[in-house]
Amino acid sequence: MTRTLRTLTAATIAAVGVSASLSAQPQTFQFVVSATNAGGMPVNDLKADDVVMSENGERQKVVKVEPLSVPIKLTIAVDNGLESADAIAQYRTGLTGLVQALPPDVEVTLITTAPQPRMVVKPTTDREQILKGITSFAPESARPRFSDAVVEYSQRLQKEAKDRKAAPYLPVMVMVSTAAIETRSYQPDEIQKAVQFLMTRKAKVNAIIASTRAGQIALPDTDVTQQSSVALPTAKATGGRYEALATASRLATLLPEWGKDLAALQARQTTQFRVTVERTHGGELQKPAIEIARPGLQGTVTIDGYLP
Repeated sequence: MTRTLRTLTAATIAAVGVSASLSAQPQTFQFVVSATNAGGMPVNDLKADDVVMSENGERQKVVKVEPLSVPIKLTIAVDNGLESADAIAQYRTGLTGLVQALPPDVEVTLITTAPQPRMVVKPTTDREQILKGITSFAPESARPRFSDAVVEYSQRLQKEAKDRKAAPYLPVMVMVSTAAIETRSYQPDEIQKAVQFLMTRKAKVNAIIASTRAGQIALPDTDVTQQSSVALPTAKATGGRYEALATASRLATLLPEWGKDLAALQARQTTQFRVTVERTHGGELQKPAIEIARPGLQGTVTIDGYLP
């Protein structure tokens, strides 16, 4: 019995149709499958017989199934500004737990946001170097620049995008901030453009805004602190997560939880399969259906290996 891949949406089908019609070989097209077993673990041995593709009810020929890895690269941005002194211990405990939860092959960059975004640890998989960086920064007597960090992260990705030979990866940002009033160097339209590119690049921005003073944070969905006015919509727009914490002590346990979730995402991102199908007809896809035939498996289909 086959199972329809659970995230095959109209938008996905349309995108597949475009890629097929523009292909140099209009009789073939490709898509990417991420399959998991009943326990939620990625499957690393998917075969051609496990994937069923049909158009208008007519089964098409799967000619190739090959491994595809699109790993995550993590950037951590930390508010070390005026109000961070009361949260610094929780920062260090939480971030250490997050990094320790990650697989050793995940590249991590660490930046601080006061008095301006500054790279503390350059991109590396060296866990000793990353953990040392987490304990090396100190609170600054300056306002944080949360929004600047978002814009400059987007600019860095835009610069990288010019390298057509670069291997694909999923950009992930985790931002940890107090609810302090920030300083901004960029106008609202510049911030919006930066977020728009992050969406286009399929980056995921996750943000935690933690209070260091009683009553500073409202309910998560109604938080109106200055930094949350950027953090909340950016997280939603990019498919990331947002948390508003009434106390910074929660960081010590929440960040390691996020680390475990990122580790699971890394496992799925790096264990995927590009499927090539030979079609009986060219042109746009007609009522396509993609299913997984092996019993007990669930699947997600994408065009490019960037999982939702």
